[in-house]
Amino acid sequence: MERRNVIKSLGIGLLGLGNLPSWANNWNSGSFEHFEFENSEMFAKIVDCIIPETNTPGAKSVGAHKYLEKVIKDCYSEQIQSEVKQTLKNLEKEAMVKHQKSFEKLDNLQALEILKNNTANKKTVDFFKNLTIRSYTSSEYYLTNHKNYQMAPAYFHGCVAI
Repeated sequence: MERRNVIKSLGIGLLGLGNLPSWANNWNSGSFEHFEFENSEMFAKIVDCIIPETNTPGAKSVGAHKYLEKVIKDCYSEQIQSEVKQTLKNLEKEAMVKHQKSFEKLDNLQALEILKNNTANKKTVDFFKNLTIRSYTSSEYYLTNHKNYQMAPAYFHGCVAI
């Protein structure tokens, strides 16, 4: 009886492997869904203001803005997503009133001033700050260069004199 189950499982597995190449060829980064904000460049500007690029890569360089979009889309409720959209609209309006430019076209000092003085959306701006810091401190750059993280730290030295 067990041989029949094994043969059946093997057959199903081989059929699945036969279809794998056609599925894998159509799979690329462009096929993933993206969170549809009116302007996702605002995330890049917010992240760049929170951890700017100096002689080390900033949060935008390590891709923290992509992390923010993906986490907000996948992990948080519709209510929080609507609060984020409303905050982005408010930041855009305030940038237009104060500097007559869109938020993503401001320099970092002007954008940081708007973020700091935005008391109506302080909770959401703090949320952006926390997610940005979490993203940056879990990035490959930060872990390998500042925390001395190694993926598989155990090395095998086979020909070593004992």
